[in-house]
Amino acid sequence: MRRISLFFILAAMLLIGCGTNIITKPAVSGADSSDADTLADPQSGTPAGSDESIEFNGITKMKSELSEDTLKWLEWYHTLSEDYRNALSFVPSEFTHPGTVHTLETEDETPPAYTAALTEAELLETQELAHYYFTEASTGFEGVEEIYLAKDSDPLYQNIGIEAEYDPGNIIIYMVLTGKDKAAGNPIRSISIARRSKSDSWKVINTGF
Repeated sequence: MRRISLFFILAAMLLIGCGTNIITKPAVSGADSSDADTLADPQSGTPAGSDESIEFNGITKMKSELSEDTLKWLEWYHTLSEDYRNALSFVPSEFTHPGTVHTLETEDETPPAYTAALTEAELLETQELAHYYFTEASTGFEGVEEIYLAKDSDPLYQNIGIEAEYDPGNIIIYMVLTGKDKAAGNPIRSISIARRSKSDSWKVINTGF
């Protein structure tokens, strides 16, 4: 009886072992590089790495020559109406015509010290005027989120016919981010404050992007 039971047990184990299959997954070979699609720029649809020309203010530049800030500004500029575009006085330095900006002929090419030419009291007075302009004198700007001094090397100081007509000590430029511009994603704007002489009052002479 024990031999018969042992026989059936061995037979069952043999059948189970024979019925077990080993399933293997065939390796998938990588796609031939020659069949790969060429990557394209999602914005322009042109192959990645390609360049394109951009024309503004009568000057043509390659996209790769422009700074990221200028590209963002141009993108914002083209969303404006024609009337609003014509009202803007700001032109990115990359698109400035030769001769429209004064060059400083100094041995070390150090720009004039516009900020240092003013006293702390004068800086405070002009900053308060800039803040007042965007909060009370003009409506629709929804307050001031950020305000700081423009660098002495800012090309706006050399803007012929406006800022360039004032010497250090009689002009200062602030960069201002208004609540309206922040909400709309607009670039930070500038405000130029100047006076003809030390005895004159400070006035806003220019503002824009």
